[in-house]
Amino acid sequence: MTSNSKRVHSVLGSKVADKYRAQGFEVVLEPQNAELPFDLGTYRPDLIAKKSPNEGYIIEVKSSVSRIPIDRYREIAEVVAQHVGWRFLLVTGEDVSLSEQATDGDGLLTWEQMLQRQIQAERLLSLGEAEGAFLSLWGILEAALRRQANKMSIPIERFPTLSLINHLYSQGELSIEQFDKVKALQAIRNRFVHGYQTPNLVESTKQLQELVNELIALWGQ
Repeated sequence: MTSNSKRVHSVLGSKVADKYRAQGFEVVLEPQNAELPFDLGTYRPDLIAKKSPNEGYIIEVKSSVSRIPIDRYREIAEVVAQHVGWRFLLVTGEDVSLSEQATDGDGLLTWEQMLQRQIQAERLLSLGEAEGAFLSLWGILEAALRRQANKMSIPIERFPTLSLINHLYSQGELSIEQFDKVKALQAIRNRFVHGYQTPNLVESTKQLQELVNELIALWGQ
């Protein structure tokens, strides 16, 4: 790690620690073995945030999402998930929710809420409001991707969308066909939100609708 990376890592770690302290958590930076709530083998987190002696977060801090060994952190997340009341969080400087108070997956739409929004989006599409329907469905898709990552103990639910999609594919949660569809629809979404013309948006919205229906049926059981 370069000196600049160390500085960014330190600043980010302090920011995360301050956020949890402000929420009433007891925070331990660079905890020693005796300070860990249970055995984590050779792994040492950057910090732990305890809500109570039996509840809290094991937190790893990274300045960037690049070159993160997701397989290794998934193993750790699976170990932590075996202990009721504890969760593993991978926090990076590129997280999409860093400025929000909640730092875990609890703020995501539930599967039931996604279904309700699906109905609203379908209504918009039936009324010819393709733009509104597309954006609503894209929000549902991102929520589904992040909740599936959370469900499978893949600690990437806070990653930027592109990294989230790539890791879900590499971890086997998206098939190659689903991966290709998501990437193609993301390109359309990017054109739309950045002010470019998006011809055939109705057809793209229908494709997004089919993909959302497929993933929720697959994951939301």
